[in-house]
Amino acid sequence: MLVDALATTVGALLGTSTSGAYIESAAGISAGGRSGLTAVVTALLFLLALFCAPLFSSIPSFAYGPALVMVGCLMVASVARLRLSDISETIPVFSVIVLMSFTYNVGIGMTAGFILHPLFMVLTGRARAVKSGMWVLAGLSAMFYVFYPY
Repeated sequence: MLVDALATTVGALLGTSTSGAYIESAAGISAGGRSGLTAVVTALLFLLALFCAPLFSSIPSFAYGPALVMVGCLMVASVARLRLSDISETIPVFSVIVLMSFTYNVGIGMTAGFILHPLFMVLTGRARAVKSGMWVLAGLSAMFYVFYPY
């Protein structure tokens, strides 16, 4: 987990998209990937995928759009467990979904959620329930919006 967090942080600081250590995930381990060789094979497959990128970028969006709609439907299923009476949860979640959908940018939606959740927790009188790490994420997300090149 520490390596995954460091890789994501360093990738973001270098201006690349966030990276992730996929083999350390529970899905990778449950599929049998427990050794260092698994990580090497995954790295080689990602290297091969670089050469396929021009081919994949030539596929029009209407070809993979239905698959993305299905993924979205699966993700929205968790919204059913949302307590709609709690405004400190519903407005940040709604904002994240709307911003991801209309800006086509997951990062913009997530950073908005990182800002709005603590803000609405304060507005509803539950500031003590917000963990210190969430305040750090809110501050970093606010800096993203200040320095984002519009």
